[in-house]
Amino acid sequence: MKKPLRNTPLTDAAIMLAASLTVLGCSNAAISPVQASSAQTEISAPRASRIAQALAEAEEAHETGRNESLVMLVNSLRASGLSPRDEGGVDMLDTWSRAAGIEASPFRGRLLGPAYVRGELAPGEVWRSAQTFKSGVPSTLAVSHRGAGPVRIKVSDQSSRPVCSPASSREPQCRFTPLYTQRYEIELVNEGAGRAVYFLVFD
Repeated sequence: MKKPLRNTPLTDAAIMLAASLTVLGCSNAAISPVQASSAQTEISAPRASRIAQALAEAEEAHETGRNESLVMLVNSLRASGLSPRDEGGVDMLDTWSRAAGIEASPFRGRLLGPAYVRGELAPGEVWRSAQTFKSGVPSTLAVSHRGAGPVRIKVSDQSSRPVCSPASSREPQCRFTPLYTQRYEIELVNEGAGRAVYFLVFD
């Protein structure tokens, strides 16, 4: 049996996302070779986590025909400047906008906004990717999923030293400030018994 997705009420999620997408906490503690923050102790989730959850909720609203909720979520996501990480990839916001009858958004193409990746993982399957992060720039990665799970995230530096590996699968996220510009390996793994659809957000 598939594990149901943990949901926040859609309208509440959309309102919170629209009100606070530009807010990102920056409480950091030193860990070599990066400065990692104690996100677990913060009351407010990072923007990347809120966006990841909103993406999962928007896809569910699209699949279940909840058009009003879909419109609210898509408009809020577009206002954040969100775009696919791969320029040639499918933009789910475009797909959902057409389905909901939303006109083209003026926010499309905004520079330096958050980016996302959508994918699917079979039980036990691992997805890996490398990404360059700049020194001194606080970065946040967050993942949400639908279907089975949990989908866990792990980030390692180019020497294979772990930078972030959350102990909890609830709202998994990784926040760090690199001391040096280098490539980091991002790993996602589906630890559930069924197929999982995930959204990974870079902010």
